[in-house]
Amino acid sequence: MNQTETAQPKRLLLVANVVKEHVLKFHVPTIRRLKELGWTVDVAASGEEEVPYCDRQIHGVWKRSPFTLDTLRGIRQLRRVIEEGHYDIVYCHTPVGALVARLAAKKARRRGTKVVYFAHGFHFFTGAPLINWVLFYPIERLLAHHTDALITLNDEDYQRAQKVFPKSLPIYQVPGVGVDFARLDVADREQARRVHREEWGIEQDALVLIYIAELIPNKNQGMLFEALKEIQKTKTDTYLVCVGPDHAHGSFQKLAKQMGVSDSVIFTGWRTDIGECLVSADIAVASSIREGLALNIVEAMYCGLPVVATDNRGHVPIIRDGENGFLVHVGESEKMARRVLEIVGDAKLYERLAHTQVSQYSAEAVTKQIAQILKNV
Repeated sequence: MNQTETAQPKRLLLVANVVKEHVLKFHVPTIRRLKELGWTVDVAASGEEEVPYCDRQIHGVWKRSPFTLDTLRGIRQLRRVIEEGHYDIVYCHTPVGALVARLAAKKARRRGTKVVYFAHGFHFFTGAPLINWVLFYPIERLLAHHTDALITLNDEDYQRAQKVFPKSLPIYQVPGVGVDFARLDVADREQARRVHREEWGIEQDALVLIYIAELIPNKNQGMLFEALKEIQKTKTDTYLVCVGPDHAHGSFQKLAKQMGVSDSVIFTGWRTDIGECLVSADIAVASSIREGLALNIVEAMYCGLPVVATDNRGHVPIIRDGENGFLVHVGESEKMARRVLEIVGDAKLYERLAHTQVSQYSAEAVTKQIAQILKNV
C-alpha cells in the first residue's frame, strides 16, 4: 500500500435522524462501498433497527423535531461518541441529524476531524413558506461555518449554496445517494402482480397508480386523491396505492373518505417489497411539494412504470417533460389526471415511457462519486 493510500481517512461516523426511514432506505450502499474500501464505518441515528455492514451502531436520543430537549441530549451523547471514536470524518444527514452532529463535532474539528454535510433538500427552497426561510435559512447559514464540505442533490440547492454559504466551503453535487437496483428485481412479475392485487383487493385488469412516499403534508397525497376522482370520470376501475409509513396519524385516510375515494385508495404502510409493489401497478405518480432528488421516481422508472410527477426541484432533474415522463405544477390535479389518461390511451407512448435509462442513479455509480468526495475531504 502506497503512502497516498495510507493517508486516506479510514474512520467515519454517519449521523442521521432515523434508521428505518433514512439510513436503511438511503445509505446502505454507501456503507457497503466504504467497507469494501477498508474504512471503519459507525452509524448514529434514532431507532432500534439493525444497520447492515456498519462496525458499530449508536442509538441516538434525538427526535424528528429539533425543538425538544432531546436535541440537547443528543448533542451531548454524540459529543462523547465523537471524542471516543477519533473519527476522520463525521458524515451527517437530515436537518436534525446534521444539526446535532455539527454542534457535537466542534471540538473534534479543532483536532482535525472533518465534517461533511449531505443536504437532501434545503427547506428554504424557491416558493417555500416564509416560516421555512425564517427557521431553517439562518440555522444553515450558521452551521455552514462548522462544515468542511457540503454535498447537494439538485441544481437549485447547489447554486443557492454557492451564493449564500462561505466561499471557502467546498460544495459538490451528486445524482442521489445511489439506488440498489438489484433489490427491485422481480423474478416473476406476473405472479407478483397477481398476488399483490389480490392482497389489495384490486381487479387484475384495473388501472393502478402507485406513490411510494411517507404520509406527511409535504408529500401532498391529497392532490392524488383529486386526480383519482378526475380519472374515475373516464375510467371507473382506477385505484391509487400509497406505500409508506403514516406520520400524519390517519389524516390522509380521513381526507380520502371525505373526498369519496376511500374505497379506491389503498394505504399499505411501510413495505420492504418495493419492487413487487411497483410491478403490480401501471403508472407511478408523485405529488410532493419539495424533494432533494426523488429516488422513488427512479425506482419506478427502473421497474418499467411511466411517471407523472409535480415539477419540484427534486423531480425536474430526473423527468424531462414529454420525453421520459410528464411534469405538472403542484396542485394541477386535473392536468395530472389528463396525463395519466393520455398514457393509458396510447400504447406506443406507454411503451416508450416504460423503457427509460436510469443507470446513472445506480448505487455503483453514485457511491463511487460519494466515496471520492469523502477521500478528497
